[in-house]
Amino acid sequence: MALRIIRQSSLQCLKMSKSIRKQPSSDVAAFREVFKKSSHVVALTGAGISAESGVPTFRGVGGYWRKYNAQNLATPTAFLSNPSLVWEFYSYRRDLVLSKQPNLAHRALAEAEQKLASDGKKLVVITQNIDELHKAAGTKNLIELHGTLFKTRCTKCGDVTENKDSPICPALEGKGAPDPDTK
Repeated sequence: MALRIIRQSSLQCLKMSKSIRKQPSSDVAAFREVFKKSSHVVALTGAGISAESGVPTFRGVGGYWRKYNAQNLATPTAFLSNPSLVWEFYSYRRDLVLSKQPNLAHRALAEAEQKLASDGKKLVVITQNIDELHKAAGTKNLIELHGTLFKTRCTKCGDVTENKDSPICPALEGKGAPDPDTK
């Protein structure tokens, strides 16, 4: 059902965008006109928005954690083969993100959501980020496509728990993980 709704919505958007303009445009006046007529607005965000807050991206210069490609660690297969390493990786990322604050772009989207709501319109932010900086900025209508660093799922029972405390007890920190100085 949800897929059908998404497809129908996508088709409606395609039809609407074709009727509005046949060619891509950077015309700000045309954008404003379409935006003003819209009752539902979607903002798509990814790593770039949080990079401005100091959160490293997977594909950028900070795309490696220690000597590992971060994209290879963020998989169920990596967890099954070396859970200690993956826990250390996510513990590092959680600690890093907890030290960051939403930036002007995060706050602007949260403010836009409030302003549009006061005009009877709806803004939904869809993000690939798992850092919860949109939520910290005050965004309410938020879809986190890849989840969040602060929810964990039990591999035995499937229970999901939200927790901002470190999942690594002090006695286990660094066990099985590579030397922090290794690049």
